[in-house]
Amino acid sequence: MTPPVGGIDPHQDTFTVGIVDAHGVEITHETFDNTAAGYVAAIDLLDAHGVCRVGVEGSAKWGAHVAIALAAAGFDAREVPPSRSAAQRRSRQLGKTDAVDAVASARALGAEPTLGPVQALEVYDPLVAKIEAVLEHRRALVAARTLGLHHVADQIAKLPTEIRDQLTSHGKIESRLRRLADIDPDIDTTPAGKYRLEWLQAFIDQDRTARREIRRLERLIDELADHHGTTLRDETGIGPIAAATLLCEVGDPHRFSRESKFARWSGTGAVALSSGEGAANPVKHRLDFRGNRRINSVLYIASVTQQRSQPEAAAYLARKATEGKTRREARRAHKRQLANRIIRRMWRDETARNSTLTLAA
Repeated sequence: MTPPVGGIDPHQDTFTVGIVDAHGVEITHETFDNTAAGYVAAIDLLDAHGVCRVGVEGSAKWGAHVAIALAAAGFDAREVPPSRSAAQRRSRQLGKTDAVDAVASARALGAEPTLGPVQALEVYDPLVAKIEAVLEHRRALVAARTLGLHHVADQIAKLPTEIRDQLTSHGKIESRLRRLADIDPDIDTTPAGKYRLEWLQAFIDQDRTARREIRRLERLIDELADHHGTTLRDETGIGPIAAATLLCEVGDPHRFSRESKFARWSGTGAVALSSGEGAANPVKHRLDFRGNRRINSVLYIASVTQQRSQPEAAAYLARKATEGKTRREARRAHKRQLANRIIRRMWRDETARNSTLTLAA
């Protein structure tokens, strides 16, 4: 007899557990506090109904801790994409509540048992979870610095003429900002101009501190990647930050059983858009507008870098152009080729790491 399936819809303060039988019929649902006590109570409920598999929507965010608790308790915890649970709701013309979402997550897992594992990296690998924490710290600092420099550009444009004449009107905003350090703060100008100059000169030291911290985090990410043993950086165009992004976004690479599944997840696989071919391959395709855009960006930058530095990549793109593809279509074809190479490399790395850990144990 097939055991019931559980589904979880998490939020900041609470999460709702829904349980369905093998036919997708709702058995029960219950809401718990998103705390350690709530996880214990939810596990007791799932055990009481003989649930072995649980689908969690948003296991990388509000559902991270409940996903970790489920994995530690021995449940087969799977990530349910929001589109899957939404499709279950639409098919039954249901509204949207926490209970409906939890039951829809359970039905989605029941309909597709091969969904990938939960995305809480602590469940997969504590080292990758640390890489993610450092990467997010760097990402926050870069975003804050970028926003600050946008404001600086606006303030430089508002400086009085007697100050702006001492700066160049072109070049990167960082170099123009540094030139402000050589201007006498006691210059005879308007009160507003003097205040802006003092503020911008003080921002120079803040920006230098931020840049030093960003570089320190980048070195730390490089060291953690060395400790991980990934070979992603051997691929031209994949540096430490791109490699860390791949490790954190992908998690367990074996959740992708084929290259085509990774390509679809990363938005590099073309979507079939034709009919009438029967059992033959589709003739027409279109661009996939979905997928993980962060990974798609990593692949795009790697493709551009390889075109500039590798004759093989340049020749491949040129050959695609002679086959009648546009420049963008050729780029997408090269990104798909890159995606295949990268997931194969990640599979090999993961197999080697598991072998090493098994020998060490």
